[in-house]
Amino acid sequence: MNRQIQIAALLCALLMLFCLSVAIAEESEEAGDPIPVSFETLKTGDTGEMVTNMQARLKETGYLETVGDSYDQATADAVKAVQANYGLEETGIADDETLEVIFGNCYLPLKEGDTGELVSTLQKKLKENSLYSGEINGVFDQTTRQAVSIFQQLYSIEVTGDADVETLGLLYSDLSEREIFTAPTPTPKPSITVYAENVPYKKKLAYGSKGTDVQKVQERLKELGFFTYKKTTTGFYKNTLSAVKAFQKKNGLDETGIVNEQTWNVLFNDPDVATVDDAPRPSPEPTPVPYAMDVDVRNQVVKVYTYDENKEYTVLTRVMICSTGTTKYPSKPGTYVLSGRKARWCTFPKWGGGTAQYWTKIDNEIAFHSIMYINYNPDNPNMSTYNHLGSRASHGCIRLHTTDAKWVYENCGAGTVVTIHNDGNTDKELAAFAKYRKSNAGNTVIPASAYDFEAAPPAYQRLRSGSYGSAVFWMQKTLEKLGYFKDTTATGYFGPMTQSALKRFQKANKLTANGVMNEKTYAKIVELQQQKQQTKTSASAGT
Repeated sequence: MNRQIQIAALLCALLMLFCLSVAIAEESEEAGDPIPVSFETLKTGDTGEMVTNMQARLKETGYLETVGDSYDQATADAVKAVQANYGLEETGIADDETLEVIFGNCYLPLKEGDTGELVSTLQKKLKENSLYSGEINGVFDQTTRQAVSIFQQLYSIEVTGDADVETLGLLYSDLSEREIFTAPTPTPKPSITVYAENVPYKKKLAYGSKGTDVQKVQERLKELGFFTYKKTTTGFYKNTLSAVKAFQKKNGLDETGIVNEQTWNVLFNDPDVATVDDAPRPSPEPTPVPYAMDVDVRNQVVKVYTYDENKEYTVLTRVMICSTGTTKYPSKPGTYVLSGRKARWCTFPKWGGGTAQYWTKIDNEIAFHSIMYINYNPDNPNMSTYNHLGSRASHGCIRLHTTDAKWVYENCGAGTVVTIHNDGNTDKELAAFAKYRKSNAGNTVIPASAYDFEAAPPAYQRLRSGSYGSAVFWMQKTLEKLGYFKDTTATGYFGPMTQSALKRFQKANKLTANGVMNEKTYAKIVELQQQKQQTKTSASAGT
């Protein structure tokens, strides 16, 4: 039984449990609404298919040697090892958080002297990244250790040469958008430890949390003078809570008593962190929520905006094709504020089951989520829901391409304003771009900052309907400056309104009005751009 089938079998069993528990769904959810998926806690003595599936996954990841009939001591030891490696409380009980790790991107740490298939896989991945030149032999030797060390240095991980879970998690992730850098060393403050590299934030710590990260926070607070208890521990209780609140007050942070990412970064990564004896730091100006979202029912498009220099959401940053509710089950128009509630998977018992990925709640009835999948299997999409993107097809939710649903899930949190409306003007350009992205999801809106009217034009490229890229974006923005590209937004995609604008330009300049950027059209656009620029320069000189 392969990994996908194992996970699907486990989740199918969970689906049955959820259908039985609809009546006791959270009070904030109406019966029949999407239910976020949770795992069932497993412990020593348990038996059944879910235990077997978990054991199979532990064996696949190298934590367990054999799969048995029950949750035995060997299984508990394997679960403890996972918990230890991922900073969880070492109970040996497979609770929700532990199972999320086991069935997620779970890695077994590797070090020099280890052998086997996991080492071979590591060597292959290092070789793909041009870091390992040795033989793929499944032996973690000195050459492998050296390659791991180089990788850690490139991506600002503590250089140990051991492939720990942090290193493996990053190595096996998508590195295409990762910045390779060595963090600068800030100017040290007298008697206060300043870390040569950023101390990475892992997870939120609050009252009741346990583990080595709690002790690390206590030690740092003790150094800064806030934690005065006689010794540090691994438990987050009364003394830690008081120290965290005092630290937050002194450093101009919200006094929540919770170590979130902002508090963590000031605590460990801010060279100007205030100690107990320093003057209080002023509260920083609150950072605006990064995005605002516009769900355009008429065009079946979701537009995402970020804020400009005036803190207004005017900068278009993403255009996504969607399926809103049908006429019978419409997506309710209105303005909503996201609560931050999300789930990796969800199911829809009111509509006969079905599963979807990357569920982001809008209100009690509707949410953003991906196209539908069969039995929680990411390799088995319901292609009908994919094919209907761009038309009304849901029961009120905003159904997205999976790539876009994942982006919303990861980037749009609590406080994000979502506007749903059906009174927008028909925008064939944006609708065409959104449709293009169904099979080109990686191509998003080219930012307005990428254009400079006074800069030299790009080299000539023949462009026509369906083209995408920086050359199209330059053409759109330049035609806009010349007065031809109107009533839509430049995105870098050559849609029907771009074609109409180009035809108007060609006709006005006595060129063949075919809507194709050929050499003569390109030369004329460049000529008029330069004339306009020279006129502007002369006018400036005259004043």
